[in-house]
Amino acid sequence: MDLMTNALRGEGIALSFGGIKVLKGLDVEFRAGEITGLIGPNGAGKTSLFNCLTGAYSPQQGAISYAGEALNGLPPAARANKGIVRSFQHVALCPDLTVRENVMVGIARNGKSGWLDAFLPLPRGIREREEMARSADAALADLGLLDVGERFPGELPPGMQRLVEIARAVVGKPSVLLLDEPAAGLNNSETRDLTKVLRKLASTELAMVVVEHDMDLVMSICDRIYVLNFGEIVASGSPEEVRSNPDVVRIYLGSDEDD
Repeated sequence: MDLMTNALRGEGIALSFGGIKVLKGLDVEFRAGEITGLIGPNGAGKTSLFNCLTGAYSPQQGAISYAGEALNGLPPAARANKGIVRSFQHVALCPDLTVRENVMVGIARNGKSGWLDAFLPLPRGIREREEMARSADAALADLGLLDVGERFPGELPPGMQRLVEIARAVVGKPSVLLLDEPAAGLNNSETRDLTKVLRKLASTELAMVVVEHDMDLVMSICDRIYVLNFGEIVASGSPEEVRSNPDVVRIYLGSDEDD
């Protein structure tokens, strides 16, 4: 398999709201086998780019493709069926479902049983639910959460809830995983646990993209980084290249000229 061709690409992505240019002709590439970071100050356009890639927003200009297949015009559900999955800034777990059931939601869209199976104990529906439960348990085990499968999200600390959401995202074995501020609201210990999980999830078949403000996390797990500011890419490269880029230093730390 040519990992370079198994990439999610955006070419010339431009997005505006009410005449305000949110994204200004961005060219990005997220490759299988790599963890790519998207960083920048608030309002830089990071989440808007995520929304374009996943189909929540339709850019006015530009093309989005995965493995050479055009995605423009495809709704979020169709992109998810192609293996492009995302998480959100705020944990969005159903409080009335157990942890295991929340994770099972991540593969429910792939089910083949019909509405009748949901109401009657038909063999096909029973087998499918059992298989979903096994897959959910495997995802939870990978993230060290198997022992909380029967608990409810509200009983868990924020860091563990975030890991449950990631388990829900990866249970269907996505080809592209977009994580929007996964460390938001976590303490230092929880962030360290998250860092270990993301490293463990990395594989040659997965393109992982991380929007994050925690620079220690980004610099420690990412192979490549894009830096956005006011809807434009101002720097890209390895963590070392980005860290030493004067434009990045100016954006994050300011300069004498900004005083």
